[in-house]
Amino acid sequence: MQSQASQMLLPKILLYASVLLLQCMASAASKPEESALFRWKNSLADANSLSSWSPAANSTCCAWTGITCNMAGHVIELSLPDATLKGQLDAFNFAAFPNLTKLNLNNNSLVGAIPSEISMLYSLTSIDLGKNYLNQSIPPQLAELPNLIYLCLHNNRLVGAIPYQLSNLHRIVHLNLGSNFLTNPDYSRMSPMRTLEFLSMSRNKLTGSFPRFISNCTNMVYLDLSHNAFYGTIPDKLADMTPNLKYLNLSENSFSGIIPRSLVYLKKLQELRLASNTLTGGIPEMLTAISGLRVLRLGNNLLTGSIPMSIGNLTNLQILGISLNDLTASIPSSIGNMKLLQAMHLSKNNLNGMIPPEISNMASLQVLFLQENQLKGKIPLEIGNLTALQKLDLRNNQLEGELPATISSLQNLSYIALGSNRLTGALPPDLGSKQPLVIIGFANNSFSGELPRGICRTFALGLLAANNNNFSGTLPSCIRNCSNLCAIRLAQNHFSGDIAQVLGVHPELTVLDFSENQWSGILPPTFCLFSSLQILDFSDNNLFGEFPNCWWDLKNLQYMDLSRNGFSGKLPITRKHTSLKSLHLANNLFSGGFPSALKKFGHLITLDLGGNKFYGIIPSWLDVTTSGISCCVRTFAVHPWDSQWCGDSTRIRSGAVQITGGPRRVARVLESVLPALDGAVVAASSSTSDEARGRRTGDMDGTMAPTASWTAHRSPENPLELLHETTEVAGKGGFSIERNGANHLTLHVRSNNGQVMALVTTLMTGIDLSCNFLFGDIPTAFSNLQGLLLLNLSRNHLSCGIPTDIGNLKFLESLDLSWNQLSGPIPSSISNLMFLSSLNLSNNHLSGKIPTGHQLQTFEDPSIYGHNADLCGFPLSIACSDDSRPAPKLNNKQKDIHWMPYWVVGGFIFGLWLCIGVLFFSDWCWTTICYHVDRMQSMVMRKIAASRAKPEI
Repeated sequence: MQSQASQMLLPKILLYASVLLLQCMASAASKPEESALFRWKNSLADANSLSSWSPAANSTCCAWTGITCNMAGHVIELSLPDATLKGQLDAFNFAAFPNLTKLNLNNNSLVGAIPSEISMLYSLTSIDLGKNYLNQSIPPQLAELPNLIYLCLHNNRLVGAIPYQLSNLHRIVHLNLGSNFLTNPDYSRMSPMRTLEFLSMSRNKLTGSFPRFISNCTNMVYLDLSHNAFYGTIPDKLADMTPNLKYLNLSENSFSGIIPRSLVYLKKLQELRLASNTLTGGIPEMLTAISGLRVLRLGNNLLTGSIPMSIGNLTNLQILGISLNDLTASIPSSIGNMKLLQAMHLSKNNLNGMIPPEISNMASLQVLFLQENQLKGKIPLEIGNLTALQKLDLRNNQLEGELPATISSLQNLSYIALGSNRLTGALPPDLGSKQPLVIIGFANNSFSGELPRGICRTFALGLLAANNNNFSGTLPSCIRNCSNLCAIRLAQNHFSGDIAQVLGVHPELTVLDFSENQWSGILPPTFCLFSSLQILDFSDNNLFGEFPNCWWDLKNLQYMDLSRNGFSGKLPITRKHTSLKSLHLANNLFSGGFPSALKKFGHLITLDLGGNKFYGIIPSWLDVTTSGISCCVRTFAVHPWDSQWCGDSTRIRSGAVQITGGPRRVARVLESVLPALDGAVVAASSSTSDEARGRRTGDMDGTMAPTASWTAHRSPENPLELLHETTEVAGKGGFSIERNGANHLTLHVRSNNGQVMALVTTLMTGIDLSCNFLFGDIPTAFSNLQGLLLLNLSRNHLSCGIPTDIGNLKFLESLDLSWNQLSGPIPSSISNLMFLSSLNLSNNHLSGKIPTGHQLQTFEDPSIYGHNADLCGFPLSIACSDDSRPAPKLNNKQKDIHWMPYWVVGGFIFGLWLCIGVLFFSDWCWTTICYHVDRMQSMVMRKIAASRAKPEI
């Protein structure tokens, strides 16, 4: 019995002994690896996620976070993605890990180089160092890893040539080098990579023709060469080289020629992305035979012809993008066969005809962008069948009729843009009642009636643009509760009501334009809470009361227009420096001395105080205040629209445009140019954290990353677009402004693929103090404002002479000093004003010879110098005594006729001053006169600007 018990215990003892022995061996084996890991942890600047990495007498590193060991206790995997590690790899002892098969440090903050000692990990099969900040070259020693199958280095800052030695990795299947700054490898020394299935070299600095080594990658399934500078034709034998391709992305390059018809032989192809090249010809009808195609992006090329009727054969297609080409004819009715389609981008072509009613069969459609074509007719009633639709953009077409009531049944609709069409009638009364509308654009149509009461019932509204219509009545009360409202533009309508009852508290509000309506009342104090406000326009309404003191505290406000209202009182003083760049208070009842608050406006570009009752001298500090033109004009070009969007594989076309006009005109023209960068998007796929860290992430065809005050409202719609409804959505990238002369700027716009378009702009900076009661002399320091394009000091009581250095205003286009008491000669330097197109010095006491030369010779109308009794010379009929042309002799009858106009003028002036004496005591009459005079001047200046500025995109 005892012998039998002993026999039963023996196996257990041996088992326990074996386990104990293995534990001892594992502990002994892991000690060098444990020490190496612990030393690397201590070298990191941030290793909070590695708190478990702590030596203990009774444990091994196999229990640490991210560590996997084999049965022998050796570390075989180190996997720490998204661990917020900060530091370098230099302190990592690669030699201590001969059994390591997997290294994953993706999405951390590692910097510096990839050490060449990484080649000592000869058991490695997988390396993932993507999404870090590694900024040296790729070590060619990586090619010494004989078992490597997976290598991912994308989204770093790696530089230098791609090592040709990587082609010696004979087992490599996955190679991702995208989103770096890598240059061409030595293609002549590259070996065939027959095992390679996945290759991404996108978003680098690669150039030349289509890489030849790819012809030997016969097992390739995924190929991405996008966002580089490749050129030439797409190989016609690509299908023979890579017959197994499922994904092909050559977008954002400079490939030319036609789309190879041989692509039809890529029977397994699911995604074809050729957008943003210079491809010509038509859309090959044979492409529609690739039945498994799910994504087709051909946008932003030079494709012509029509959309093939056979496109309806692509019944598995989910995304169709052919925007920004030169396609003509109508949209084929066969698109109704693509019932799985989720996004259709046909914008910016020359498509005509009607929107086919068969579109209603596309039950999965979420995005429909048809803007900027020549589409006619009515919006089909069947559009209400697109129950999955979220975004609808039909802007800039020739659509007419009423908005179908069926559109109210689209319960997922969050974005609707119908601007710049010929739509009429009232909006459906239940529009928005059951829809989470965030972006609404109805501008530049002929809609009438009131806005639907429930248009903002979900309180999700972020942007509303309904300017330039015939809307009337009051605004829906639900707008007061839309706390996420970013921009609202209702100009040029017939809205009315008490302004105090319109808006609530909107901390994100950036643009507020209620101009040219019939709003009335006093501005409420809640408006002072709009801390994000950048554009404020209440011009041409019936508002009254005093200027709110707190408005100077709106630190982001850059444009303010309260012109042509009934505001009164003195402008409040301020101790704070404001960011205001354009201030328009003309034709109100403001009074008092020249506003001292302007002394704090160090960034002012345009000042319009005309048609008020300001009095006193023009202070000498005004030139100091506005001297900021030279530095702040850079910001004006881009304010207040720093937000940029990514979009539908389109890029800006090279070109230049000269813009001349007032700030509002310049803003509008820039709005029509900047959006040419890119189309719209389907979904946001790049992470916010990546964007915040300056990363270049994701496929730009499907990303969007608004910034600044628009971050809370992601949308494919550029705020500029819906504010004025002009062109397509702006693209992601960046723009910088370079100063050329006083007001000539070069706006460098960078598109998704890094290509730059230089846009030359001329910003109008001006000062208008006309129609007030200012006296004294014109400050000589005005001559220092070399960026000035408009100066209007007319209808005041200014005396003394015109500053002798007025010729320093080299870019001045309009000068009006009429109806003052200026005396002395006209300075000869005025002939240096080479861009002068409007001049009025009449009704003063100027004397002497009118200067000649250059631009002055184009002014043949003598009235611009009229009623200056002692002036002589061209274009007046009065010759100067030293003129080479003798004055003609007059007989007695001619003398009588000659003096007759002066008696008439004298009587007219006497009557005029008598009327002015009466009107001085009538605020309404005085304001009316100044209003109409300023409106006439504005019309003239707009015509001059329009004749000199023809923007071309």
